[in-house]
Amino acid sequence: MTSPTVARPVSGRRSRLDAWIPHLTLATAALHLLLGVVNALPQWRGIIGDGVWDSVPPQDDSRSSALWFMVSGVGLAGMGLLARRLVRTTGRIPPELGWLLLAGGVPVAVMQPASGGWLLIGLGVVAILNATRSAEGVSS
Repeated sequence: MTSPTVARPVSGRRSRLDAWIPHLTLATAALHLLLGVVNALPQWRGIIGDGVWDSVPPQDDSRSSALWFMVSGVGLAGMGLLARRLVRTTGRIPPELGWLLLAGGVPVAVMQPASGGWLLIGLGVVAILNATRSAEGVSS
């Protein structure tokens, strides 16, 4: 049986944000999922009451919205988990995390200003700036 290969962190300037950004992304995902349950509790009761299977018909916008809100929270959690893994293996946050957070946050904030899109934008900007500074520290 072979043991897994563990990448060593890249030497260079490492920011405290490299460790915090994944945690903040995971916390945002947890908040998103919690709000998804609380705000759509009637829809989730109906989905469970209908036996879950085939309980979100295409014409039911409120149930579809509840479902996709939760799915996007799971996707955000996945980004946080992958970012945490990357920090553990490379020592840095990749700028792509920031760009993905912006890609999700900007349309949400524009189309629904009273939303959590602003939190994603903030996280995305911090992640990009941090990645840029970290890259400059490695290249110099």
